[in-house]
Amino acid sequence: MAMTLANSLNPQTLNAFKPYLVESLPLFSTQKPQFPKASPRSTRLKTSKATSLVPISRAQTSPDYSSDVKFCKVEAIIRPWRVPHVSSGLLKMGIRGVTVSDVKGFGAQGGSTERHGGSEFSEDKFVTKVKMEIVVSKDQVDAVIDKIIEEARTGEIGDGKIFVIPVSDIIRVRTGERGDKAERMTGGRADMISSASSN
Repeated sequence: MAMTLANSLNPQTLNAFKPYLVESLPLFSTQKPQFPKASPRSTRLKTSKATSLVPISRAQTSPDYSSDVKFCKVEAIIRPWRVPHVSSGLLKMGIRGVTVSDVKGFGAQGGSTERHGGSEFSEDKFVTKVKMEIVVSKDQVDAVIDKIIEEARTGEIGDGKIFVIPVSDIIRVRTGERGDKAERMTGGRADMISSASSN
């Protein structure tokens, strides 16, 4: 039957499918095909001890790992109606540089509807959130995180996430200042701390 099928194909099609045709076996055979046995020596994969089949990758496992950078960006994904609370809390503690953008996504909520003001809402299975980005010196990161948690937490699924990303440098566009000078803002946290210590 397989040979009949092979004979009915034109030569170009036959050549294309020839590697896939088994001419010695009937199409519906009850016998198992016999394959030559390979010697154990020929089936071994030859590798030297110096090479590896899978590349080795190591992750940083130390819980107290911190990079050598001086600044960090704190990204907080929070509920939109908690933004005024978080931003006023950050202003009170002297954090003046905050970028806010509207985002959509889902996490533990799985895109389920959210309840606010007594009504449920959902749009395309993505939940509307706000992303707040704050770049601060590394010694201020924990205080910023604590303030965001304090002001954004409702205790329900969907409160959001906070990400801390190392920042290698900061440049103020207006003056070209870099590093600490660019990060510092008049009336900001550094000024509040220095005025408190002088009193």
